[in-house]
Amino acid sequence: MNKSKFAAMVAGAGIVLAGCGGYVYTTVGGKVTGLGSGDTLTLRNEGNYLQTLYADGTFQFNVASNGNYTISVAQQPNSVNCTVANGSGKMSGEAAVNNIAVTCTPNVPLGGTVAGMTDGASMILLNNNLYKANVTANGSFKFTDFVVSGTTYAISVGLPPVSQYCTVANGTGTASNANLPAALTSVVTCVPAVPVKFTVNGLTAGTVLTLVNTVDGYADKYAVSAPGNYLFGWSWLTGKPFNVTVDTQPTGQTCKVTGGTGVVDAANPAASANIVVDCAKT
Repeated sequence: MNKSKFAAMVAGAGIVLAGCGGYVYTTVGGKVTGLGSGDTLTLRNEGNYLQTLYADGTFQFNVASNGNYTISVAQQPNSVNCTVANGSGKMSGEAAVNNIAVTCTPNVPLGGTVAGMTDGASMILLNNNLYKANVTANGSFKFTDFVVSGTTYAISVGLPPVSQYCTVANGTGTASNANLPAALTSVVTCVPAVPVKFTVNGLTAGTVLTLVNTVDGYADKYAVSAPGNYLFGWSWLTGKPFNVTVDTQPTGQTCKVTGGTGVVDAANPAASANIVVDCAKT
């Protein structure tokens, strides 16, 4: 038997002999239903081969007639969430398996309204400290990433506008396709606040110094790579104590903070604006 002849035949999804005394290749697959318009679903088999679908329909992967198979979702679409039924098993012969069902159900849009943000400002909101929404104006907003129905969400401020402090009300809950409006009722309110500013001297250009301002247990980190004047990402309300320290030293230098502790005061903004960081070679 000419093995090279058989080897050349191993391609595609048909039933093909692998060689004399060998096994055969057949297919395992099924049907996808529920994909939304514009959505992309990527499936993966046990060999880490991928197949991408852009609409409802059938799919197939090659598998040995005596092999195990596992079909799973490698990348979920955005507006729907897809689950796999009958996705794993062991082939018991040469007949193709076509009973795998991938069913996609709608996800839940997440958002709310923003009020009080300064004109021309911008803000980053997070869901579960991960997915971002970039907000550039007051009014309604939505996250680009939808939420799987039945899972929890928690909207928080990732980075507020400069010189403002923002809070989130009604920002947590459980997403549900049975009550879509509930996930669109968060309210983000921004008010004037006092920035925490610092000056860096003597830092060798190209090295990296990381400072951290700890307020009420929140660590606001800021990395700089050149001397200059900077302000932390978060501004704070009057009465909040600030504590600026070195988080990581630059290579070959030691930096010391002067005036790094105090209390934020809107009536005396200089109290949190005169922090000095001096760096010298070690």
